[in-house]
Amino acid sequence: MNTVLMSPDRYRAILGEYDAILAHACAISSRLVGRAVVEKHLSYAETIFTKLLCHAISLRRLSPTLHPSAPLELWDIGSACVVARTLIEAFDALAYISLDSVSPSEREFRILLWELHGKQHRLKMLENNGTAGPAVEEIRADVKTLYSMVTAHAFYTALSKEMSGKIGIEKAPAYLRSQKDRNAASAIDHDYYNGVEMLLSQYVHTTPFALSQLELAHAGDPGALQLLALPLQHSMPFLAKAIVGIGSLWPDAKVEMSEGVRESVDFWLLLAEHGIKGLDSNQPCS
Repeated sequence: MNTVLMSPDRYRAILGEYDAILAHACAISSRLVGRAVVEKHLSYAETIFTKLLCHAISLRRLSPTLHPSAPLELWDIGSACVVARTLIEAFDALAYISLDSVSPSEREFRILLWELHGKQHRLKMLENNGTAGPAVEEIRADVKTLYSMVTAHAFYTALSKEMSGKIGIEKAPAYLRSQKDRNAASAIDHDYYNGVEMLLSQYVHTTPFALSQLELAHAGDPGALQLLALPLQHSMPFLAKAIVGIGSLWPDAKVEMSEGVRESVDFWLLLAEHGIKGLDSNQPCS
């Protein structure tokens, strides 16, 4: 984002833009309620979109309003970054499982492998905790079933030796494609994605960088406002892409965009595709 000093008015403008995009996404979500969904990738899409919106709402609640009548607000930069990173990861799953243009065979295989990874991970956690009983054995049986389905799938034979080897030792990866390939499929600039993930992760983890930034940022000052604006700004490209993606799956669930929302969504989509470096240097960021 550009380095213009973050004034309260500019922060409120970012907050207002975020509110408008989020409200539009929630309006789409409300149109999905009660729909009969048969295809698994569509069922997952609806659930992941709901999860993404929950993160978006939580991030908004973590973001100070600067309203004079508001009660004492907590300026929790670390938590805002945690939620923003989780929102981005939710979009990554939404795109990989439901939005990518792949053959039915690959989509089916992606879902099976994704589910196998989840079951294996859950079983490992339970075993590490010393948990036993019928529920654990049921999960173990699910792992065996999914493993058999994955290795018997026609798409399995097309995998690289490295990938099939990972599955063969029963440590199935969540994703069949690399992050770089997934970003390319989603029209997301890989350098931008990596930069955002690295930045947000600095505040997720208790690193010297995060601590040094927090020591310099005090509630109410422009530096702290700049840090609080970053999770909002970096979430909007992925919220915008989720809106477009869900619209592609359910065209009749689309909600007409106001001119302001359309301009915002178009801008954040452009940023996601080209990255900050790829934008016209004269075009201001929100």
